[in-house]
Amino acid sequence: MNTSSASKTAAVVNDFDLNVVDEALLNPEKPEYVDHFGFTVQVKTDHESDSSDSEEEENGKSDTPAFSVSPQTNSTRNTIPTVRQQNVKENNAIATIVDADRTEHAELASHNNNIEDWQLIPSIEQLGSNTASENDNSVQRPTHSPTPSTTSYYELLLSKFTRSGHQNSSKQTQLKEETSHNLEQLKEQSSRGDIDWEFWSSVISDFDRVNATQHSKFRLLISIGIPSQLRGKLWRIFSNSETDSDLVEEEYRELLDQTSPHEKVIRRDLPRTFPSLPYFKDKGGEGQEMLFNVIKAYSLFDEHVGYCQGLHFVVGVLLLHMPDEAAFCVLLKLMGHYGLRGHFTPQMETLHRHMYQFDQLLLQHLPQIHRHLDAQGVMPSMYTSQWFMTLFAYRCPLDLVFRVFDLLFVEGSHIILNFALALMKKNQQVILSLDFESLLDFFSGTIFDAYKENAYDFAQDAYKFDISTKQLAKLSKQYEAEAAKEAKMQSIEDSIRRENFELQDQIKKLKLSYKTLEEEHQDIAQQVISSKMSMAALDAENQQLKHELAVMKAEMIKIKNCMDDERQRQFDELAQHNAHLVATNSSLEDRLSELEGLLIDMKLKYAESENDYQLMKQKLHEAQKLSSLPR
Repeated sequence: MNTSSASKTAAVVNDFDLNVVDEALLNPEKPEYVDHFGFTVQVKTDHESDSSDSEEEENGKSDTPAFSVSPQTNSTRNTIPTVRQQNVKENNAIATIVDADRTEHAELASHNNNIEDWQLIPSIEQLGSNTASENDNSVQRPTHSPTPSTTSYYELLLSKFTRSGHQNSSKQTQLKEETSHNLEQLKEQSSRGDIDWEFWSSVISDFDRVNATQHSKFRLLISIGIPSQLRGKLWRIFSNSETDSDLVEEEYRELLDQTSPHEKVIRRDLPRTFPSLPYFKDKGGEGQEMLFNVIKAYSLFDEHVGYCQGLHFVVGVLLLHMPDEAAFCVLLKLMGHYGLRGHFTPQMETLHRHMYQFDQLLLQHLPQIHRHLDAQGVMPSMYTSQWFMTLFAYRCPLDLVFRVFDLLFVEGSHIILNFALALMKKNQQVILSLDFESLLDFFSGTIFDAYKENAYDFAQDAYKFDISTKQLAKLSKQYEAEAAKEAKMQSIEDSIRRENFELQDQIKKLKLSYKTLEEEHQDIAQQVISSKMSMAALDAENQQLKHELAVMKAEMIKIKNCMDDERQRQFDELAQHNAHLVATNSSLEDRLSELEGLLIDMKLKYAESENDYQLMKQKLHEAQKLSSLPR
């Protein structure tokens, strides 16, 4: 089944929408369908498609994609917010100097910095006898190309840079003209005649057309390598990053004035990024600062991703070939159009899908390696996550990394699966001889040595794996089905795990209660034993006390009898003594009465004598008074 565009202005989609395919198979009579983006898709039969293709070939339009869509309504487009358009002119002189500086650092990083990378490979004419021709079926146009991210959140972020096509193409045209000028300068300076300058010129002028009509030749030349002086600009052309780049660069400069919550972590990882390269070696140097700026700006632009380790290496490779503003523009394309954003989101959904696809492709193409790794317990996530997240930039020779980026910008992000399979096949004998720990060490760096001096073979071996879009879509669907099944099982497991946790918590509490009761029981038992021992001791003591009490009672009776006799004797003595005292008291009372009578007599006599004294005293006074009178 093939599809054609609904109108001449239809937007092109280079990948099949599986929902549309399924609906078309179930309802073949319908003339059109609606995909998950809200676009109307027209479907043609094989007969209609064949006739249409023949007409297009006659008209020279064989590069029309098999799948095209047109907007269903204008309301969908109008719901996307836009920002005020501002045209920021680029200073070409400064950009040229900065780009030349990046190129110089890239050449210093190369293993053969004194020889141009395409000069290390035989010429196209020399390879003609060993390479498939333009019409050879062994070299086919890729059936999968970069697809836009389906994450609505990220599309909404990018929508602020959307504007009219005429304005969009201005900077892209300027970049093409500048690249063409650089190509002419290289052509004049180069003494080699085996470089197809005209082909590269046509690539710069119309990349999409050349990639569609001369893809076999394009594959060969890009495997040989893009001229290092043009690599950065061609990456920008391939990714179409200059579309609305003035708005993106303005956004970039505004983001640099803000503060990111990830700045501390980003700076911590800066010295770990290409530490052997002079451009990134110095702390606070230009390379580290540009790297920090781009990653910081992206962490602010895409808050859902923020910052994730591995992004340093992707941005670092870009900065070796272009200024930081251009690197930020290309990074947005890589994350969105090429679908790499899913490598760095919290769920890493695209990374997991790529690892699943790689595992199934490894089983299909290299089953012996797959069986060996499975027997050793080595899962793809243990080594491919590092490869895919950094696009092989971690511990891989830079000339190989540049080939990966070259092919990725042309073929799409799925090409990393081809490179991973090429590495596995090239090192098959070594892999089959290693155990678990040795395999992990080997995959972390040594595996790249097989292609260390030949990046051309690395690219060509990657192209040898024929992986169709249909196969990748099928694997993606299988992954989604298994992921959904696993998520369902995970949900059940989580529910069981929660119940198990609650039961374990209850068991723990019961065990704690049982332990407490057991301790209390032991304490009570110990107390009972102690009580019984105390009771036995008390019983013995009680018997002793009873015996002592009986003895004391006998003594008390004896003492009582003695005390009664003594008390009677003493009573008799006291009675006699009391009678004597009574008699004595009576005698004394009589004597007292006599003395009282005498006392009364004495007092009377004393009173009489006192009266006599007073009379005599008065008489004496009168006599003295008389004697004192004059005679």
